[in-house]
Amino acid sequence: MTEDWLPAETLKHLETQIAFSSDRIYFRFRWDQPHPGGWIHDMLVYQDGEWRQFADPSPWVTATENPEHTGFYEDRVSFLLDDGSVKGFEEFGGWLTVHDGMRSLPSEVPEPEVQAHEHFGPDGLDKTDIRKYIPQACDGEWWENDWREMKSQPELERLKREGVFLDLPMWRAHRSNPKGFGTDHHVLDYRHSDQGHNTYTTQEWDPEDGPELMWDPAVVEGGALDYHEIRDGAFPDQQEGTYALEMEDAVPFDRTVAEWEGAMIPRRPLRDPVGSAADWKASGVWDDGEWVVEMWRDLQTDHPLDTTQLEPGGVYTWTPAVHHGAGQRWHWVGYPYKLGLGAEPDYAGDQYTAGPTELVATEFTGATPDWDRIETYTLPLVFPGLLTWNDLVDESHPRADDVRDAAVTMWELYENAPESFIG
Repeated sequence: MTEDWLPAETLKHLETQIAFSSDRIYFRFRWDQPHPGGWIHDMLVYQDGEWRQFADPSPWVTATENPEHTGFYEDRVSFLLDDGSVKGFEEFGGWLTVHDGMRSLPSEVPEPEVQAHEHFGPDGLDKTDIRKYIPQACDGEWWENDWREMKSQPELERLKREGVFLDLPMWRAHRSNPKGFGTDHHVLDYRHSDQGHNTYTTQEWDPEDGPELMWDPAVVEGGALDYHEIRDGAFPDQQEGTYALEMEDAVPFDRTVAEWEGAMIPRRPLRDPVGSAADWKASGVWDDGEWVVEMWRDLQTDHPLDTTQLEPGGVYTWTPAVHHGAGQRWHWVGYPYKLGLGAEPDYAGDQYTAGPTELVATEFTGATPDWDRIETYTLPLVFPGLLTWNDLVDESHPRADDVRDAAVTMWELYENAPESFIG
């Protein structure tokens, strides 16, 4: 990662409200996002006689503007959630899931090496990269985290049955918002999607032959958006959904209709989610430089093997993240918080002097919360840089023994002030 690809701001604030009823939990998030178009994602564009992919990242995300850059990546908000089953998460939050060898890090494992691995290769998960996982998925002490030393599949299945995984729901401005859902994932040996399927799929495409699908011309004139209009700031209205290709509006690609200079078609068509992947409902609106996003789900779901079950009076560990115009490590993340559903949590770490480390969800009755009556927490999020779990447990770290014993927290490591964090 070069200096050009660092964000212009390394600290962001996320306004958060949390409410629950006898059977449901709600989150409401609000954060500044000055650039319009954060709902455009991963587009196929016909340019200079061939189809090209305009993807990660969006041109406005970097500290240094690059007029030659062409990319579109949606804004997102996500969080990790645990019921106390994952050792170390209360102390270290998302840093517990980031390890040497993951994609987008300088140590990223090459695809052939991933494919050659017994667990990650064709006879196992059949992956091309290494993503988030928790140390407990690996052999050795609880904090040891070598991706080459994954536990056996029966042991991993036992851990899932015991709830030893992190729940990871996400709201996506392009790939889920038009459908009124979030997307649902969990982290054990990999960042898995929950069973069923999420709100989006992927269409095949070829530089010469183009994509499989386009918009029905009765829905979008010419079967495609106009890249030049969007490049010049004429973004489709994100509340209308015309920027997203929903399967019910899709027809087979016809080059006589949609192959023209600047024709732009999403690579990720949308569909209705099913199964555990459909547990989270969500809605987001961008207005005048600000996102307001609501997410909600039932406290108890039918999918305990990949979803953390919740109950009134329960206390959980929770940590949020905001993603702006790029994927992977380019985001802002929160330190771990204790979240009580109507209960006052008792966080083992020292208190953050500029704000809370313990959050209390407000109980409500009726169909939906009255947000004017729900407390707002303003939470600091930091750009995590390249700091990994390996760095924290390495013998060269001055407090490695405390980290390995889970006797210190991220708050204490950085003087109880996320503002002091340098990743």
